[in-house]
Amino acid sequence: MPTERLFADILQELSDEKKTGALYVRIVETSEDLYRMFFKNGDIIHIRYGSAVGKDCLDIFEYYNLAGATYFDGINAPAVTASDLPDTKQIISLMRGLNKKVTVR
Repeated sequence: MPTERLFADILQELSDEKKTGALYVRIVETSEDLYRMFFKNGDIIHIRYGSAVGKDCLDIFEYYNLAGATYFDGINAPAVTASDLPDTKQIISLMRGLNKKVTVR
């Protein structure tokens, strides 16, 4: 059953559980792209949304409304990951400050 949750709480849970996989987020505004966050052992190691990669994805996140999110366990990040990301705790703190909710399945 779909449940609405704070996006930051989902990230915290994936980090605390040391997950390796990808969180795909659908954006309300019309787009073919998904906002994708890749985890390795609980750390966020790569973010991509359309042509934006890494920190650029964090900079634009506040301007979008979230529709839904699905986590896929075991999906690996692309071979070349973003090197400009802050650490996972900082990303979660940023998301917590935005107070965005998303529906998860």
